[in-house]
Amino acid sequence: MGKSYEERMSEKYNFLKHKDESDFTNEEVDNTTPDNSNIKEIEDQKSEINEESLIVPLDAWNTVLNQLGNLHEASQLMAEARERAAKAEVEAEFLREKLKSTREELEKAKKKKRFLFF
Repeated sequence: MGKSYEERMSEKYNFLKHKDESDFTNEEVDNTTPDNSNIKEIEDQKSEINEESLIVPLDAWNTVLNQLGNLHEASQLMAEARERAAKAEVEAEFLREKLKSTREELEKAKKKKRFLFF
């Protein structure tokens, strides 16, 4: 069976990784230990981040914004299509009524003609 949405997004944008999936080897981790100034900066950044916020990769965010734009455009197109459909329905109803009244007038005219010539 296929992968879940979360797994596909995790693979595509490299987020939601599990702890056992690490891009670093033990040597790289040892070489990249932050000094005290970096620790202070990281703590400042953590204090600025709201608990309700979520860090999202830039590519994923841009994709979401593009999809949102597409949805907005699609909703505008649907509204225009609904408007055209409603206009067409009203026009069709008007033409049906006009055709009906024209046929009635034609029938009346035929009946008058019959009575005049008989």
